[in-house]
Amino acid sequence: MINLLPLLGKYWDLFIDGNDQKRIDSQTPPENVDVHSDISYIDDGKWQHLLDVYTPAGNTESLPIIVDIHGGGWMYGTKLINKYYNMTLAQKGYVVFSINYTLIPDCDIAAQLQDCMAALAWIKKNAKSYHGNLRELYITGDSAGGFLAAYVTMLNNSDVLCEAFDTVSPKLNIRGLGLTCPVCYLDVKGTVGLYTRQMLIGNYEASKYHRLVNLDRALRYSSLPPTYLITCGGDLPAKKATFKAYEDLEDAGVKCKLKYLPDKKLQHVFCITDPFAPISQEVNEDMLKYFKANK
Repeated sequence: MINLLPLLGKYWDLFIDGNDQKRIDSQTPPENVDVHSDISYIDDGKWQHLLDVYTPAGNTESLPIIVDIHGGGWMYGTKLINKYYNMTLAQKGYVVFSINYTLIPDCDIAAQLQDCMAALAWIKKNAKSYHGNLRELYITGDSAGGFLAAYVTMLNNSDVLCEAFDTVSPKLNIRGLGLTCPVCYLDVKGTVGLYTRQMLIGNYEASKYHRLVNLDRALRYSSLPPTYLITCGGDLPAKKATFKAYEDLEDAGVKCKLKYLPDKKLQHVFCITDPFAPISQEVNEDMLKYFKANK
């Protein structure tokens, strides 16, 4: 397989990074939210191992937790591209942890999951300091972050998968999962597969997690809590993958709900990039209602 990672990296840098910054600069930060920035969950001085915490301003009550994992095609982004989305969740009465993780090509998929699992372990030890209630913990993720969110939840529940991806479960009580336009299938053919297979760097075929990077296969060794999935008519990278994830979850006996908005003007991860739009507020609020109804 031809290595397209340098070209893909240039795409993210040239066409996405500037647009994300313009989007953030054009939006107004939500009010009445306390922000605790750049906290190390691995004490090695690397930006990849920092997280932010968002809480309702002045809160002293024990509140449910959301751990959010940003997207970016496994190659791009930081926790900041989801900042305003996370702040809107905090406004709704949640303690929100938003994490960085190491990006491809500086690591492989297993190392990304190891970072996310380390963040979960840190949250387990420190959530109470931010008035987070570990008995009501939910995980969200969008696009590639949807893959990571689904997988860390499965890893949390499976020693077999932890062994395959060389990590340890923090044994958290994860009550629900929210996946926005998730891409949960890497080892596939087709147009999307031309990209996702590039993410399987290193000696993937000899790895312990070989053939476990597709959701349907991983579900054979784990389970998931009630799961809320979001996609839309204009979600070119992930609409088919989201529908397939919904079908595979149902086949595995996972309680789940698919929120599909057929409007083709709505784009990939629309409710993350513009959490202030009325339709985004409606969808994100429906996800939170689903969490509460199924906790």
